[in-house]
Amino acid sequence: MKTIGLIAFVSMALILSGCETTNSIPYDPSTTNIITIQNTLKKEGKKVSVGNITLAPGIEESPMCRLNGPVKVAPGKSLPRYIEEAFQEELFMAGVYDSNAETNINGKIEKLSFSSVSPAYWDISMKISSNVFPGYVVSIHYPFDTSWTAYSACKNVANAFGPAVQSLLKEVVSDPRFSALVK
Repeated sequence: MKTIGLIAFVSMALILSGCETTNSIPYDPSTTNIITIQNTLKKEGKKVSVGNITLAPGIEESPMCRLNGPVKVAPGKSLPRYIEEAFQEELFMAGVYDSNAETNINGKIEKLSFSSVSPAYWDISMKISSNVFPGYVVSIHYPFDTSWTAYSACKNVANAFGPAVQSLLKEVVSDPRFSALVK
């Protein structure tokens, strides 16, 4: 009888102590970003492709959240691929994306961190450049609501990543140097 009780206790402890992976929601293109891209590049007939989006050394691909488990900000793809596809989608919807364009824009994520406790936020910095312009750095501090429980707070972290990327791309395309990336 003691053995059955011990097995039940150990089983419950393992179930309750397991970590959970929290996935983000798919990227939703920003109409504001698309209009900004159109106003900057389309009227001049410029076309562009997205080259490489990379992570600086030391940037964690799947950061841990409250010992709850990793936050997968890009389920099924790498974090750089998520940002690359988000940027491609906005450029495509603006009518300026061409995978064979002479000019390609590259990015390097230089900072990526979040807080899941109040005040909750994502901090992201990216150096943006192209094969025709050395580029510039953009940074965002994207606040969002959190929760008291680890699961809900970490879910909020993952769900806020897409809007944080929208905000990051807004900084890229609204910067006065954006048009210099494309010849």
